[in-house]
Amino acid sequence: MDDEPNYARRLALILGGFMVGFTLIVVDTWTLIANPGYGQSLFVLILRYLPLVAGVAIMIGAFVLLRKPVEDDPGVAPDDVDNMDGA
Repeated sequence: MDDEPNYARRLALILGGFMVGFTLIVVDTWTLIANPGYGQSLFVLILRYLPLVAGVAIMIGAFVLLRKPVEDDPGVAPDDVDNMDGA
């Protein structure tokens, strides 16, 4: 069971990554627009941009998982497309 790919878990990770990352980006960007906080120290400025950077990193991680090739499922019979030469 551990050898087989878990497609539902991978799909949940991709969808969750997109939703959480996009939400972090949108909410934090609107917070930065509404309260720009001029004259803050560097430490506070870094802490304010941390959720935005985390959202971007989560979105990049979701895109990496989305681009990762899907392994063949050994439980599924071979398709006729694999046998197109008629042999």
